[in-house]
Amino acid sequence: MLSNRISTQILFLALLIIPLQTGCESSSSPETSVVSEDIKAPDTIPKQPEVTEPAVQKAPATATVQPEAPAAKSPHAATSVSRTAAPAGSPKPLFKDWPAPKLAIVLTGERHGYLEPCGCTQNQTGGVSLLANLFKQIEDRKWPVTAFDLGGLVKRNRRQSQIKYETILASMKDMNYAGVGLGPEELRFGADIFLQLHNPEPQAPNTTPTFLAANILILETPGLGKTAFKIVEVGGVKMAVTSILSKSQAEKFPDITWQEPAKVLPDVIQQMQAAKPDLMILLSQSEKEESKALAEKFPQFDLLLTAGGVEDPLGEPTFIGNTMMVDVGHKGKSAGVVGYYPDQADKADPSKRFRFTVIELDKQRFKDTPKMAEHMQFYQDRLKQEDLAAKELPIDHPRGATFVGAETCGECHTKAYEKWLTTAHAHAYESLIKGRKDQIERGEKIVSRIYDPECLSCHVTGWQPQEVIRYESGFVNKQESPHLLGQQCENCHGPGSGHIELVEMDKLEEAKKVMRVTLAEAKKNTCFQCHDLDNSPKFEFDSYWEKIKHPWRD
Repeated sequence: MLSNRISTQILFLALLIIPLQTGCESSSSPETSVVSEDIKAPDTIPKQPEVTEPAVQKAPATATVQPEAPAAKSPHAATSVSRTAAPAGSPKPLFKDWPAPKLAIVLTGERHGYLEPCGCTQNQTGGVSLLANLFKQIEDRKWPVTAFDLGGLVKRNRRQSQIKYETILASMKDMNYAGVGLGPEELRFGADIFLQLHNPEPQAPNTTPTFLAANILILETPGLGKTAFKIVEVGGVKMAVTSILSKSQAEKFPDITWQEPAKVLPDVIQQMQAAKPDLMILLSQSEKEESKALAEKFPQFDLLLTAGGVEDPLGEPTFIGNTMMVDVGHKGKSAGVVGYYPDQADKADPSKRFRFTVIELDKQRFKDTPKMAEHMQFYQDRLKQEDLAAKELPIDHPRGATFVGAETCGECHTKAYEKWLTTAHAHAYESLIKGRKDQIERGEKIVSRIYDPECLSCHVTGWQPQEVIRYESGFVNKQESPHLLGQQCENCHGPGSGHIELVEMDKLEEAKKVMRVTLAEAKKNTCFQCHDLDNSPKFEFDSYWEKIKHPWRD
């Protein structure tokens, strides 16, 4: 056993990061479970409970949405499928004062890999399940509806991103998306992967999403893997829609050629106009100023969906001549809806033929869709089958040490270890299966995420959370690394093998120094590795620290 002279700095912040996926903030309060410091930990180390994986998530019986003021943007990149919590208060009525439009057009984009909320906290917004319910509510009003997505569906260029891309596209097919633009995220896959992932079925108008890209060539072949434009007719309204990728979004994509939009669009527009559409639509993967310049140069477009907006837009359109330019936010938290009223068209006021709103997808007014839960379950099953947590290439820890697990730390740091056992951190892994306390009390069935690297990165030990990369000696799975289950000491202090070696060499001061993390450093950086605004919007360092602090010098 290691010397008891070692400072408790090895565990000073081991408990700081409240688990950040489903169940991470389960407790008597919305933030975390709180255990009184007067309650003593058991004398023996409890075994991790065996938990079986439940079936597909049960759709809770709650209803509809509204646009809200934008939330503060996280300074840290989100790594999990999650969302900031919806603001409190009663939502505004959906489509208040809207007469029935001739057509409703749902617009989405820049999802950046956010398939479904992670479940880390209550009232998270967004995800394909609630989005599908928006379509249902529009259809229940007997309004004709179609949908287009700007693109930017994924975030990273990894195998998990490819699987997620296919899952998102499958959900869009079920929601009858008519077209999907191509963003830089999709094109980073390169031509070979993109062509494997794109929809191989023949085009089925109004049911199968068509890939749209007017100024992109794949393997120098026009029409390969996408089309320059598409004619869509819904509810008696004929639409011609195309998509471009602007210069600011262009990169050196493998085997993919970018062309200047202004040089390509004249010919595409001419072909679109030959179909005599009622509406000309441009999906513009561009910064707003670039989209505005395109609207000025090509006034033939009636509706322009642009990238480059804020994460939570207010839903105020911009008119450039007769073109209505809109943005709909990021991360799948919201969807834009355009109501088309051709009978109210007025040459003096082009805005009269459209109504536009951005709808935040929250559980106050929308409920989960069973079919989308099936997609989520299938996605998790594929992650399990491919065993990505083990197969994705790990990286060496900068310190060159290996992870030893909290039980080893507890051989010397007994009081801090006993405190850790009473916290939610110790059960972070099980929370990926069971969910939050309030979900358990409601009897909700949760889709297990124990094979999802984006979830594991904050619920086990030995990962880099923001980049979702496993360290060489980090957690792989319950069978291979049971000693690293849960959110443990070394996630804050780094791997402990070097510390142990220094202690055994009687280099105690050096041993303390290598593991030391100051409170100020933790407050500024450490905790935010998992406690970003997407996954833990209520995180406030001082109050959270009070619930898990362990000041003992054992």
